[in-house]
Amino acid sequence: HRQARKAWSQDEQFENTDAGASKTEKVDSNRLKNGSLVMVKGNPCKVTEVTTAKPGKHGSAKVILKGRDILTAKVYECTYHAGDMVDAPLTKRVEYTLLNIDDCTLELLDQNGEVKSDVNLPEEEHLKDVANKIKEIFEAGKKECLVTVLSCMGKELCTEVREGSDM
Repeated sequence: HRQARKAWSQDEQFENTDAGASKTEKVDSNRLKNGSLVMVKGNPCKVTEVTTAKPGKHGSAKVILKGRDILTAKVYECTYHAGDMVDAPLTKRVEYTLLNIDDCTLELLDQNGEVKSDVNLPEEEHLKDVANKIKEIFEAGKKECLVTVLSCMGKELCTEVREGSDM
């Protein structure tokens, strides 16, 4: 009996593969507030409004959320049970120096001197101002053009721009 169990455990192999690093983390719905990031209907959103409904005859209290998609600016609404663990998107913001604009592809330089050329000028309606400002700073050529790239849910989007030091 003991040998059978041992043989079985040798055949059992767990693959410990990190699937490209998880794209979300769990957060307590009670802790969500304006500005929190949360997945709403599969979309990464920044919370714009939080209301709670007291517990009634149908069970626990509810958390009612409105959130704006951080990639598309669409507004979504959803309801969670208070205390539920809900998904929050993992995001990363990195600032790059703009080297060139090739058609609509941005050629960017990171702090380590690596060139990144897989981010486009933002085409989304809510980022039109950012795209125009990037072109304006770049074409003026007087100051560095520093762009911030938001990475979220496997997508990258240029979301902010500012002038850097004189060139």
